[in-house]
Amino acid sequence: MHQEQTVGRFARLAAFAVRRAVWVLLGWLLVAGVLNVAVPQLEDVAARDSTPVVPTYAPSIEAVHAMDRAFGSGRSHSFLVIAMEREGGLTRADTAYARHLVTELRADDDVAFVQDVRRSPELLKALTSRDGEARYVQVGITGDTGAPSSIQQVEAVRSTVRAHAPPGLRVEVTGPTATIVDVATGIEHSLLRITIVTVLVIAVILLVIYRSFVVTGLVLGMVGLGLGLARAVTSLLGISGVLEVSTFTGSFVTGVVLGAGTDYAIFLISRYHEQRRLGVPPAMAARVAGTRVGGVIAASALTVMLGTACLAFADLGFFRTTGPALAVSVAVDLVLSLTLLPALLALAGARGWAEPRSAGHPRFWNALTGLVVAAPARMLAVALVPLLALALCYPLLETSFDERGVQPDDTESNQGYALLARHFPINEVLPDFVLVTADHDLRNARDLALLEQAAGAVAGRDGVDLVRGITRPLGHPITRASVGYQAGVVGDRLQDASRRVASGEEGASALVDGAGRLDQGAGRLADGAGRLGDGARQAVAGSGRLVDGTEQLAAGIDRILAGVPAAVDGSDRVAAGMGDLADGLQAAHDQTAVAVDGLGLAYDALSTKSLTCGLDPACRQARDGIRQIWVAERDRLLPALQRAADAARRLADGTVGLHAGLTRLRSALQQVRDGADRLRQGQQQFGRRLGDLASGADRLADGAGRLSAGADRVEGGTEQVAQSLPELRRGMERAAAYLHRTGAVARDPAVGGFYLPPAALDDPRFAAASGLYLSEDGRTARLMVLGSTDAFGRAAAQRSDDIHQAVVDALAGTRLEDATVQSTGMASTNADLAHYASTDLRLVALLALLAVFLVLLVVLRSLVAAVLLLGTVVLSYVSAIGLATLVWQVLLDKPLEWSVPALTLVLLVAVGADYNLLLTKRIHEEAPDGAAAGIARATVVTGGVITSAGLIFAGSMLALMAGSILTLAQMGFTIGAGLLLDTFLVRSLLVPAAATLLGPRLWWPGHPSTRH
Repeated sequence: MHQEQTVGRFARLAAFAVRRAVWVLLGWLLVAGVLNVAVPQLEDVAARDSTPVVPTYAPSIEAVHAMDRAFGSGRSHSFLVIAMEREGGLTRADTAYARHLVTELRADDDVAFVQDVRRSPELLKALTSRDGEARYVQVGITGDTGAPSSIQQVEAVRSTVRAHAPPGLRVEVTGPTATIVDVATGIEHSLLRITIVTVLVIAVILLVIYRSFVVTGLVLGMVGLGLGLARAVTSLLGISGVLEVSTFTGSFVTGVVLGAGTDYAIFLISRYHEQRRLGVPPAMAARVAGTRVGGVIAASALTVMLGTACLAFADLGFFRTTGPALAVSVAVDLVLSLTLLPALLALAGARGWAEPRSAGHPRFWNALTGLVVAAPARMLAVALVPLLALALCYPLLETSFDERGVQPDDTESNQGYALLARHFPINEVLPDFVLVTADHDLRNARDLALLEQAAGAVAGRDGVDLVRGITRPLGHPITRASVGYQAGVVGDRLQDASRRVASGEEGASALVDGAGRLDQGAGRLADGAGRLGDGARQAVAGSGRLVDGTEQLAAGIDRILAGVPAAVDGSDRVAAGMGDLADGLQAAHDQTAVAVDGLGLAYDALSTKSLTCGLDPACRQARDGIRQIWVAERDRLLPALQRAADAARRLADGTVGLHAGLTRLRSALQQVRDGADRLRQGQQQFGRRLGDLASGADRLADGAGRLSAGADRVEGGTEQVAQSLPELRRGMERAAAYLHRTGAVARDPAVGGFYLPPAALDDPRFAAASGLYLSEDGRTARLMVLGSTDAFGRAAAQRSDDIHQAVVDALAGTRLEDATVQSTGMASTNADLAHYASTDLRLVALLALLAVFLVLLVVLRSLVAAVLLLGTVVLSYVSAIGLATLVWQVLLDKPLEWSVPALTLVLLVAVGADYNLLLTKRIHEEAPDGAAAGIARATVVTGGVITSAGLIFAGSMLALMAGSILTLAQMGFTIGAGLLLDTFLVRSLLVPAAATLLGPRLWWPGHPSTRH
């Protein structure tokens, strides 16, 4: 009942179109004219769209925005690179131009950020090649990468850049955003050529099929009007916000509308010609054709509409802006085919312009169908073998994300990349960025050490050439911030102190000599004083002996005074050496303690907080090495340094006391010497004061004895100091050698630590790097990673995830464990693109196959038939991808672009289902009971029609290869090849053979019926 109602609707629609043929024709012309005048062109509407290729919620795009907020203006959504080159070296005019360009670009509202080289000589130097012939500047714009709005912004920047460039200076605007813009522009410029080639292909095939210029003109006129209407309706829906459109939309709308519209026209014309061969009048033939084929065309169009509409659920903007627009365009094609074409056939038929050229069926189809019906199993194998062989190539598929490779080498972005490659390291303008955002200021020694730890972990990954960051602004760790360097510095200071102690040994020896002479002089003084006393008591015997004793006393005092300055000087040198030594040893102990603490933290992180270090032999070996150094320094070096510092301090204090005693001794001896002089002067009074002289001599002898005893103690102490200094020097030399060995080992990135003293944070060089690698508030740090492979390649995309995980692992278990880690850059964006392309393909495949299956199930009312037809189109798709992989990837070394598999799936499944649906519906008409003869008749009747339709649709898709963009060529080849496989193998052999083998079971769960 439902089927009869459906047929009735198509019959009434066809009858209306035939009866009001003139009005239908005029009405459609009027609608097309009004829409194309009132509605802007599709390209103009697409230019206003802001849909990016990669969604804004992709992790890499979110990281771009986060990086712009931290380091840029907060308005940049994508970035460009302005590359400059002058052979022989940049001139002053070129430098002035670069500075003037900053002012010019900042005046553009769509330019959100420009690297300012006007006030930063360091930045200007960093952006200039070593040979002085090239320079680049980064520019941020407000449009998202891949969004049509970014095309205008890129063109505006290019216009500004070219306007004032000095003669002889080559300037190119490149970068990822410019790359996508050049792809979109190339597709847009290819549209006219693609359209012309498509129309020519369709016209030639139609002329071969119908051998009639009138019929060919009718079809081309209808599909041309359909294309204009489809573009206008798509533009109208794009303006109203119902659809998202892009610069890619127009190309695919052109190919699909021309191909589908021609297919529907062929379906109708074939039925019209059948009726005319049966003698049915033109008007009635047109009505019958519209009635009989209307349902099939509607079902066919519905499969394409539903399949392409499923792309609206994709994440990637390319699919969202293409699929729904195709669905709307096919809907316009459907309505036009069901109304305008019957009207045109009625008008042309009444004048005899659309008559069939020959009757009967081609002998080719009779012979082929006879083989299929006679040996269905064998013919099924003939169809399956090549399809399965091609399908085996499907697992070899490796999609490409290199948007540079899909466009010609002479595009401006590619020329810019080539310019930069001549003067800068690989990926200089295409680095990966890793952002680490914390909830506190990172400008402290502990956090900087952790950032260096993360940078070192990234630098150790395969495929990483260079890592730049706040701790390594030039790509290598700051030398003075390594534990190894600091251990070496402490060793150097100890070695210097050792040399000073060695110098002090000579002073100690002089001190011992002076102390000996002091002891000798004190002894002589005692002897002289004794003899003086004896002489005084024997003065009566003669005063001559008194004079002799006095002279001996003066000589002894002179010798003592001669030795005392040497002793004082030696004590001064020892005291100074001991004080410096004590200070140096204490500083060595303190700095070494910091290094030891850093090594302890590194060992603790690797031993207790890294789950993977125990599994990695290299990491485990590094961890054990850190522990050996840490334990040795903690248990042996630090205590030894502290004891040496304390001993040196005590020696310094003791030597100061010795210096004071010797000074007092020298003063006393001077007084004694003065007394001896006075003694000689008073010899005239010698006789009168013999008693006083005797008592004074006795006191002098007692003092000299005490002096001799003190001199003995001084001599013993100085001998102890002199003996201990060589041992102290040897110990310090051993400590210095140990620290130097420790420093040499700790400088290894796999073992060493990182410590940046607080004072270094105020260093101007640190401040210059801080602006590039630390945000203004200090809470966000970024690492710039340069890979060793093409940033657009699969290896780089896969490496970006590894880099991100390396930073996360390096910060695990530290105070930055909760910091947000984000990755961006071309490789990270391609990694996200790969992820979304994969998930979109799975989602679209599921939805499209389900939608097509439901349509087949409703139209055919057979579960077996629906499953069979769905299986055949899936096999066609897998075989087509396998063939494309074999041709493009294996033979031409041009892997399929990432968008090809998904869009090919939608169109091949939908269009392939069209052809199979047309055949199967005719089989149901001719053989509702599954009879082989009926299957043969249906195959013969539809053979030429479906083959023609397949050739035309395949031709319209293959015409995409006329474009300059490799993506279009691969897309056109893959879809066109799939349609040809479906036309000549699936529809001609596989489906009829399978239907013959299944017989009446083809219509299960329905019941076989006899044909009426």
